[in-house]
Amino acid sequence: MTACSKSTPPAATPEPLAQATTQDDAAAQAAAAAQAADEAKTAELAAKEKELAERETALKQKELEAELARRDAETAAAEAAAATQAAAARQAAAKKASAAKPATRTAAAAPKAAAPATPIVVPAGTQLAIELVTPVGTKTNKVGDGVDARLASDLMVGDRRAAKAGASVHGSITQIISGSKKIGGTPTLGVTFNSLVAANGASVPINAPFTQLGKSETGKDTAKIVGGAAAGAIIGHQVSHKNGSVVGGILGGAAGTAAAKGTGGEVTLTAGQVVTVATQSSFEVRP
Repeated sequence: MTACSKSTPPAATPEPLAQATTQDDAAAQAAAAAQAADEAKTAELAAKEKELAERETALKQKELEAELARRDAETAAAEAAAATQAAAARQAAAKKASAAKPATRTAAAAPKAAAPATPIVVPAGTQLAIELVTPVGTKTNKVGDGVDARLASDLMVGDRRAAKAGASVHGSITQIISGSKKIGGTPTLGVTFNSLVAANGASVPINAPFTQLGKSETGKDTAKIVGGAAAGAIIGHQVSHKNGSVVGGILGGAAGTAAAKGTGGEVTLTAGQVVTVATQSSFEVRP
């Protein structure tokens, strides 16, 4: 019984097999650790290479940007220098031109001073339209009286104006035949215009005569004289029988003459009246 109740102890594992298994596991772990370490190193190396490549790329980019900036700066500097040079050239040219202009003007002005403008020559026979300022007449005026007038229109010689319309004209009376003061003949008023104010403001001598004739009353004066003589003959017979015809003739003639002188015609030119005259000689007007 005692023998039956004793238990059988378990069989012991052989030690060599257990040790082999442990060594295999350790080797496997070591290999895995080594592989992991290799992989980590590889990854680290790849990361470093990538970082190095990125740094090189960034450096090249910076170098490229710096090169481009340098070139831009050089181009800008060249353009600025060219602009400055062009501005200086323009300024120099402007100074040279401004310095040359006064000399040119002076040179151009010299011939003008040496050669004045050609005078305007008004030829003989030129007609002038003259407006009287004051009235004149054979009854109220005498030889030598002045006559004031003005030009009624511009005095032109070609395309040049010698005198303006309204310019003062002066003359004098040169002939008077009054029907009231002279027996027979034709009443006559003669005026000679001898000066006018030219366009330059100077008074210029001219010679432009004008004659206005009135209506002749010679026939009427003769009839009055004859009638006066006949009446004088009658008066003469009443004055003296011996020589009354002679005395009457003288008295009659004198009375007829006085009547003729007192009733003759006249010539009158009113203020504002325009007369046309022709110059008898040429004259010059300086511009």
